[in-house]
Amino acid sequence: MFETQVDGNSVSKSKPDPEVFLKGADNLGLKPEEIIVFEDSIKGIKAANDGGFFSVGIGSKDELADAQIVISSFENIDLATLTQQLSVN
Repeated sequence: MFETQVDGNSVSKSKPDPEVFLKGADNLGLKPEEIIVFEDSIKGIKAANDGGFFSVGIGSKDELADAQIVISSFENIDLATLTQQLSVN
């Protein structure tokens, strides 16, 4: 069985280094371009982008401007709405 949970204790470098996301992708047997990262911090968005992942910012568009898309919260977001927003970008 492979380890699927990866957090700051599982890596030697913290965000904005993409190590945590890259290790998680590797553990799942996926490529970064096959994964969507949801992040609420500037460092997390930078890590996702630098690692080659698609980044979705959760919060303020002004603060998370480097995310590919930004949603204010998960409230009132369903899979269909999110899929539509992803396909526009």
